[in-house]
Amino acid sequence: MGPFFVSFGQNDVAACFAMICLQKPTPERLRHLLESWSDEPLSYTTPLRDGFIADEHHERLGSGEETWREACEALDAWRMFPAWAEVSRQAIKGQEAGQIVAMMVRICGLWWVNPCRILRRCDSEHTHGFVYGTLPEHAECGEEQFVIERRPDGSVWYVIRAFSHPRHWMAWLGFPLARWWQCRFVRDSQRRMQEALQP
Repeated sequence: MGPFFVSFGQNDVAACFAMICLQKPTPERLRHLLESWSDEPLSYTTPLRDGFIADEHHERLGSGEETWREACEALDAWRMFPAWAEVSRQAIKGQEAGQIVAMMVRICGLWWVNPCRILRRCDSEHTHGFVYGTLPEHAECGEEQFVIERRPDGSVWYVIRAFSHPRHWMAWLGFPLARWWQCRFVRDSQRRMQEALQP
């Protein structure tokens, strides 16, 4: 991959204040933010420029029809998100294209609200999931796919695919820490899905 250059303008500064809070945002504040982001563009354009990091992670959940059904239900209920990563979303069951969601985490005493738009479903006889893309107020820039896959041998897998790079200047400066948080999210998300399927 080639070098990636980033610049920050007035809109980036405004986005910074929307995404970082000293106090945990109230439910009313989160609802207002979700509504305000409904017409926001994605924070990237296609075709993609150089500089994005591709990630792909697979976790075997078991096998059989019951595991498949329970895994799909857990994904629809956002059970894959770790307890420390709260999901704020509109009152819609599951995930629908166009829906705005935000992951809220506390890092170094600050509350970060990272919004995304669900772009498309990834449903077939052997897959069940969705893809979302980041909005300008997100600390990162890119897309992420969460999908349950049923393979020819009957095994059921939880798969996360993503491409991203830091967007916020603090994420650029703390790039190793940002990558650590991404890896922690994957690890904890896989654990949450395993726990969701336990009797």
